Amino acid sequence: MRALGVLCLMIYEEILALFSRSSTSAQIVYLVLVGLVTGWMAYCISPGYALRPSYILHNDPNASPKILNIIQYASLKCSFRINSAVCQNRQAEDSVVAAVLAEVAPTLENINEASIMDDLPQELIALIASFLERRVDYPEEDFPPPKPAASKLPPYAAISRKWQLAIEFRTFNSVHLRSSKLYHRARTLTGHRWAFISALSFDVVLPEYDDHRCAKFETQEEMEANNQAFTNAMQALFHLLKSWEPESTHEQSRSIALAISAICSPMDKWRRPAKKAEEDDWNWGIGKRADLWEHRYEHSLIRLVEHVNLPSVAIISSLDIESDSRRLEPRSAALLATKFPQAHTVQFDLFDNQSKHPNNNKSARYDFATAVCKLCRPSLREFQLKYYLHDPSNHYFSPPNILLPSESSVDHLSLALHTLSLSQNLTYLSLDPVCISPSIYWPSGLANPPSWPNLRHHFVEFQMTTPDGRWYFVRDPSAPIDDDEGEDDSSDPDAPPSTDSDSVPDTNSEASKIPDTYRERREAVANGEYPVRKFRTLPDETLINPLLMAMARAAGQMPKLQTMALISTMRDRRRKVFCVSYVAKEVESPTEWDPGDVETPRMDWSVGSWRPKDVILDVWRKEKGVSKIEFVEWCYSRGNVWMLGVLPKENEEHTIESIE
Repeated sequence: MRALGVLCLMIYEEILALFSRSSTSAQIVYLVLVGLVTGWMAYCISPGYALRPSYILHNDPNASPKILNIIQYASLKCSFRINSAVCQNRQAEDSVVAAVLAEVAPTLENINEASIMDDLPQELIALIASFLERRVDYPEEDFPPPKPAASKLPPYAAISRKWQLAIEFRTFNSVHLRSSKLYHRARTLTGHRWAFISALSFDVVLPEYDDHRCAKFETQEEMEANNQAFTNAMQALFHLLKSWEPESTHEQSRSIALAISAICSPMDKWRRPAKKAEEDDWNWGIGKRADLWEHRYEHSLIRLVEHVNLPSVAIISSLDIESDSRRLEPRSAALLATKFPQAHTVQFDLFDNQSKHPNNNKSARYDFATAVCKLCRPSLREFQLKYYLHDPSNHYFSPPNILLPSESSVDHLSLALHTLSLSQNLTYLSLDPVCISPSIYWPSGLANPPSWPNLRHHFVEFQMTTPDGRWYFVRDPSAPIDDDEGEDDSSDPDAPPSTDSDSVPDTNSEASKIPDTYRERREAVANGEYPVRKFRTLPDETLINPLLMAMARAAGQMPKLQTMALISTMRDRRRKVFCVSYVAKEVESPTEWDPGDVETPRMDWSVGSWRPKDVILDVWRKEKGVSKIEFVEWCYSRGNVWMLGVLPKENEEHTIESIE
């Protein structure tokens, strides 16, 4: 029977080929009838084979468009009758059928022909619509990209009511809103349309500033205006989201993935109109324009105004907050997340880089920790935090102590992240890169051991420095000393002490139009970014062993743990990586060079020539049954480590020492 179906399909395709050579109406009518019968037989006998109305397009590109439309229309009629019934029992074929119909749909000559699709179930029409091209794709080399082309989908919404629902489902499935046009856009999200939304991206537009202010640092008044604009935008967004919640608890509530994707002013560096941005960059490059670019606001934080009252919104299932060029106060990000009690996924992309202003960083870090503790709740399943704190490139630099003076021995942020990780249903935790202490795994003074009942994946990338201002790594005495690493020459003759900088406006600067000056070299020295002296590659045993022991003890309290990794931001000139990873039995991990026998728990230690204390390895053997421990040195040349500590395999070099 299958062979007969294939034969019918071959005959059908031969008939399609004859269409391109037919000229008389009689021939066309005859072939259409034969084509319908043969195509129907092919589908009935072997429905796994899809009719291909584009066959002639691939075999005879010179065929008459009119005849092609007739062929395609005939194929559509045949396909409809069959797949209207088949789609209910043969879901595996839906995507094939939908792809064929979507290819043909743009060639339909009028709405009367297209309205035949009303015979199809709504689900299949929606699937067909999903294959339609939405917009013209621009080449990747076009940067900055041109203005997005208008959508091609709206004309299809006029075919019928079913098509309107299918097109609007796709159009409003993912929505991008800006605070400056929120009221206007919200008026279009009425009736059934808001119920189609599954992903919402929201941009906060800050006040625009004059052109001459591009060369002036932000004033306190401008910061307060930005904070008020951000707060107003959040209030408007929360009011809109709250209005979409079902009035009755018996009504089914849709879930929405919310992303606060940008916080910016139209005059910020990457937000200016393309033509103006190009002109400004050119004039700045030749010295005809003064502009501070992103340095104008690099030490400003966008924050919620105190005592703001935001309602709790239950329809948000995931939250992603990105702090790009404009940096959002970490506490404000955490407070926003607390207003979404049903969010099972929370992602933060924040900054913790205030090396030149350690007092500000201490309070910001403590406030963030206080707010993070409130995120420990049963609904939380995944938590990802990027909390950028750049390691000093000058390893002679003395890192600032970012702990509160009143509690100099308490790392509140590590404690808060530890508390969050104890969330009852949390399965995935990723922190990178974060300045941490051992209390992130196992705080001191615990009366009872902590428990992570459902945690499966635990990844931490830690900074080279400690919260109390020390280094996790020291110079390796066996490593050769380069000429430019031999002594501490960080006292740049052109730079003042690290507590001073003339990249700050004068008292009367804000009232004048005289451009402020940004001293890049002095800022780099103050932050430990210059001169570049990288030599700390050997773990300091007094600091790293307590961290590794806390990690091992915590792993023993995670009964469902599948993968765990602790990786440092340390990179030497060979791009050497410090990484400790664990993989449970019957689990394959992309971090492994060679999984080998997956029937046993195993560990990789990429720690160079250094070795941990035996007592640490004994804890892993006892608590997790680790029987295979390998010491592997990874080196790679192309940059970034990736998100979960995955090392690019094509760049790996391995030296293996096994312990069985």
